[in-house]
Amino acid sequence: MSSILRCLGSAARPAAVAPAPLRAAVRLLAMLPMAVPGLVLGLGYIFFFNAPANPLNGLYQTITLLTACTIVHFYTTGHLTAVTALKSLDAEFEAVSASLKVPFYKTFWRVTLPICTPALVDIARYFFINALTTISAVVFLYAPETKVAAIAILNLDEAGEIGAAAAMAVLIAAANTVATLLFMALGAFVGRRTQAWKKP
Repeated sequence: MSSILRCLGSAARPAAVAPAPLRAAVRLLAMLPMAVPGLVLGLGYIFFFNAPANPLNGLYQTITLLTACTIVHFYTTGHLTAVTALKSLDAEFEAVSASLKVPFYKTFWRVTLPICTPALVDIARYFFINALTTISAVVFLYAPETKVAAIAILNLDEAGEIGAAAAMAVLIAAANTVATLLFMALGAFVGRRTQAWKKP
């Protein structure tokens, strides 16, 4: 998850500080997942990854593909959150780092990411909760050994196991509640550790 969030932050950076043409291109690519319905996204993954001639065919019905599909499906909101966090930073951070001849990637890693950590925690919570409840994008991509919880509810309901499906739904709701509380506690801890500079 930390690698995903670092990649998300790196991808959001051009949309916040890059020249206008690159910023517009990154924004367009970031908005596309929101414009594509989940079912259409899942069908596109089937047509692409299920083609026998495709060298990536081995990814079909694997947890790797399910993870990638979920990230792409919900990427837009995470991207916008990261861009907003980056835009809230004082431009003097990069100006000072440039005057001291510090490479931008060191500034990004040692200054920008720590300051934006609360936003990254919120993004992680958003991805986790949506990954637990999503159906539309992954309904075509799972295998018996990679069935996600939301799909299990759908299958139980179709099999007439209404009680089991309801119990699974309650478990997902409880897991989401616990995860939300844990992320809130993590966000408060991270805020105390990384946002002390904002205090008067």
